[in-house]
Amino acid sequence: MRTKLFLSFILIIFLALLSNVVFERLTLKDFDEFVRGTREDQIYWVMASIEGSYVNNKWDMEHLDMALHWGLMLGLETYVEDTSGKKILSSTEVLLSLNPNMFKRMLSILKLPIGEGEYAWYPLYVKGKEIGKLYTRPLKRLGAIALKEDIFRHRGREFLISSFLIAGSGAIFLSILFTIYLSTPVRRLNAAAENIAKGDLSVKIPPLHRPFGSLYSSLKCHDEMDRLTDTFNYMAEALRREDALRKHLTSNVAHELRTPLAIIRVNLEAIEDGIITDTPTVINNITSEIQRLISLVEGIEDITRAEASFFRKGPLSEIDLKEFIETITSGMTKMIKEKGLFIKTEGPSVTVKTYPEKLHIILKNLLTNAYKFTHSGGITVSWDKHKKDGGTAGFYITVEDSGKGITPADISKIFERFYKGKDSGGRGLGLAIVTELTEVIGGRIEVESTQDIGSRFTVTF
Repeated sequence: MRTKLFLSFILIIFLALLSNVVFERLTLKDFDEFVRGTREDQIYWVMASIEGSYVNNKWDMEHLDMALHWGLMLGLETYVEDTSGKKILSSTEVLLSLNPNMFKRMLSILKLPIGEGEYAWYPLYVKGKEIGKLYTRPLKRLGAIALKEDIFRHRGREFLISSFLIAGSGAIFLSILFTIYLSTPVRRLNAAAENIAKGDLSVKIPPLHRPFGSLYSSLKCHDEMDRLTDTFNYMAEALRREDALRKHLTSNVAHELRTPLAIIRVNLEAIEDGIITDTPTVINNITSEIQRLISLVEGIEDITRAEASFFRKGPLSEIDLKEFIETITSGMTKMIKEKGLFIKTEGPSVTVKTYPEKLHIILKNLLTNAYKFTHSGGITVSWDKHKKDGGTAGFYITVEDSGKGITPADISKIFERFYKGKDSGGRGLGLAIVTELTEVIGGRIEVESTQDIGSRFTVTF
């Protein structure tokens, strides 16, 4: 990629050089055309003056002398012939008739008396009748006009060469800068992808250090390479989680399935060997273990859905937090009241940006957990906005219950998958799902608990 980018800039430099050369040729050609056109106009003025000197079928020599003198002043060496080819008058003869002062003055601006190049001739007419020919060629100019013409041509070339050198040097500098700037993050991504292909899923690409980093951050210039890096890191995290899920499920499912299957097998073998004759009791034991298996499968489905929610990050949406929470709690009110408990909501009507699907799962699991371990009193859900240390607005949700509380030994383990307390009848997945989804959204979860008084879970985003 780096080579391709550099070659692309070299091609641009070559095209710039080509365009400069073409521009120079066209500019100088236009200038020469302008000079040539001016010269042609001057010749036609001299021709008109010469034709005016032919009166009554004869030449007015004084008038003709003035016409050729004017031609000299315009920088033209001339002479006039009649129709028979006889030379009537030449600019050289006019020069010889000038007074010394005027001749000296003309010598200061023209190289006299001989012109440059071949003569060009032009027919002279009066009333449609040819009266002779004018022969002319340019004299070499020595004054300011000739110098300015040469300066224009020279400066034009200098300007084009200078502009090319500046543009070319700038293009080379930019080609090196952009080649490094664009290829470095791509090479980092490529190296990280190769590590993942080798099985190293711990890869994470740190943010690229940029020049004028504070200005870059203040302008929020999150470009395509930044978004590609973020997407790559998210993909790598998804692969890590998927690999961890596979390993967790393999070990945990094997462990969780082993006990109920062993009990079912032992009971069936006991019936088969005639050791146990109380068939209803055995059937109840087997049914109970089958129910444990069903519960385990449901738990696996729950955590699979939670993981799927991580892989489908979804859009960030604005919601009314009060309305959102009250909708979820109202769906559980009947069940909670049937247990003899109350549920209360406290908080202002605030609008927040979040991932509603994930937040719904988090809150539902916290409420279910509170309901399960609370036998008297009730559950209180509160929320509000808050400010982070850096001043960024956020929000929190607290679920507080009056249940039996959590022992200090269990608090450090309750967020682990398949961990269940001594008196827990659950699957040990609810709080694991809560903490993992909270991290996905970019939040944190805190728990405070006192035995026989209750627990308070706070999720902050």
